[in-house]
Amino acid sequence: MQSIDTWYCTYKGKLLAIACQRGYSHEEAKDIVQQFFLDLMQKETSEVKNPEAFLLTAFKHRLIDLYRTNHRPLISDSYAIPPSALEIIEELETNMELVNRLEDAYKRLPARYRRVIYLKYYQGLSTEQIAESTGFTCQTVYNNLSKGIRQLRLNLENKKPFSKLASIFLSLFP
Repeated sequence: MQSIDTWYCTYKGKLLAIACQRGYSHEEAKDIVQQFFLDLMQKETSEVKNPEAFLLTAFKHRLIDLYRTNHRPLISDSYAIPPSALEIIEELETNMELVNRLEDAYKRLPARYRRVIYLKYYQGLSTEQIAESTGFTCQTVYNNLSKGIRQLRLNLENKKPFSKLASIFLSLFP
């Protein structure tokens, strides 16, 4: 019993950190760690040679078990209702509309932004590789990427640039 008390004092911080890294809140993590040690008190631990390795492994297994029990799907995939043909067609049309809008927005970007975005996302090059192939500095590549993506977002948000102008004209000339 004494060894589990010392283990608790020594390793509870590390176990709390592990639980928090896995997405649990601090309060949930404290509850999980305390329950883990309470369950551990009921087991035979006298033959444990390396308590840290034992506790870390057992605790990670506990977190995996908690994940499995708390995240089961309500309906199994075999009983899921497949989408209708109409739903599939509507989704494809929506996706094609988005692809066309993205293509238009991409074409409106300045050449340097298009080039850097192309190399990064279509060729899969790293920032350093882009800098080598274009002659830009890494900072310039980073700036062009960030400005290009920002401008893409703005272009995509403005679906109908003349709609605001049209609404102003309609309000002025009824």
